[in-house]
Amino acid sequence: LQQLLGPLLSQVFSGQSSPTLRTVLAGKPSTIVEPNSSLQNVGEMMGEARKAALVVDKGNLVGIFGFKDMMTRAVARELPLNLTAVSTVMTPNPESVSPDTTVLEALQIMHDNKFLTLPVCEVNGSVVGIVDVMDCVYASGGADGWRSIFASAMECDDLTDTASVHSNRSGSVQHSVKSTRSTHKKSNMPVSKLRPKAPMVSSSNDTVLSVAQMLASKRGDAAIITDLNGGLAGIITDTDVTRRVVAKNLPASSTCVADVMTANPSCVAMADPATDALVTMVENRFRHLPVTDDNGAVVGVLDIAKCLNDAISKLERSTDKSSNAAEEALKASFGGAGGAQAAALQQLLGPLLSQVFSGQSSPTLRTVLAGKPSTIVEPNSSLQNVGEMMGEARKAALVVDKGNLVGIFGFKDM
Repeated sequence: LQQLLGPLLSQVFSGQSSPTLRTVLAGKPSTIVEPNSSLQNVGEMMGEARKAALVVDKGNLVGIFGFKDMMTRAVARELPLNLTAVSTVMTPNPESVSPDTTVLEALQIMHDNKFLTLPVCEVNGSVVGIVDVMDCVYASGGADGWRSIFASAMECDDLTDTASVHSNRSGSVQHSVKSTRSTHKKSNMPVSKLRPKAPMVSSSNDTVLSVAQMLASKRGDAAIITDLNGGLAGIITDTDVTRRVVAKNLPASSTCVADVMTANPSCVAMADPATDALVTMVENRFRHLPVTDDNGAVVGVLDIAKCLNDAISKLERSTDKSSNAAEEALKASFGGAGGAQAAALQQLLGPLLSQVFSGQSSPTLRTVLAGKPSTIVEPNSSLQNVGEMMGEARKAALVVDKGNLVGIFGFKDM
């Protein structure tokens, strides 16, 4: 991430390679609540700020409560929101990071731990706020910066589109939803490469409660809503349930999903360029985006968090492959292949070494060995004496006779 986004961020932020979370959170509304706060009050605050709630007791962070928690743990279970304390349904003792953490470091932490949100606390435990994955994306170059990330990920050799969104995984549907949106010309790197998740489908006649219960049972966070003819009518997410139902004090059991869904949502075709689809999601802050097949039927849903995780994982694997290639080049150079492999290593490591060693592309072995203890022994030296010298220096022994190297004796030999 630093390699790809660092130069861009350095330009945008006057020399800083990445802004800190303290900068990102400056002026943002707080969503700090007490453990005994009612879910109704918490939902109203979350809906206003569009952020998960941080549960704080006596100045210390004790829990977190997000939009999916509200939908699955409260609405789907028909809990009385005015009478239920957030402490009874929150996720206790969440991990947090320092406000001096950079946005790229935060993204890496989210990626490594599969977090969508990240509480931010001072060293003394005082709560600063909370960031989500989209906050970090916007603060690390936005759509322009991430276009290069997505494009690089699309070019990785390990991309595959063999996984089908028609598979009967948990939460998938075996029928497709008709869409009136037209399809586009195929790209070499189409949306299908992103392996969209199979859609979870409900009818526009369903109540918010039934949709929430369906999503909770399938561990989903967004539902495609169909009209009476089976066509795409809209989409509803866990965030919508909090903002448009809970925060408005509407009864989930009698509110029709058609009244609170996002009607006629934007969608992309499986054949559309994958990078353009992802940039569209970032630009418009879309967490979910319906995907159609060649016949205009909705057969998948893109989740920006999953796409970001996949993109970073692909880049990491690509970096690992480059590292392995460098190792193979080094091995080959000992077999006489020499120049080309050394050039490959120089290309990979040269810029880093140039920074570390003040402009030198690579230090010499003379520099590396300066001041290091010698393990030179004579041919008739006893193994006992040789072993003591090796143990002290933590190096293999070099056997020298009349100034000439005649042998080597290592730890495995011993």
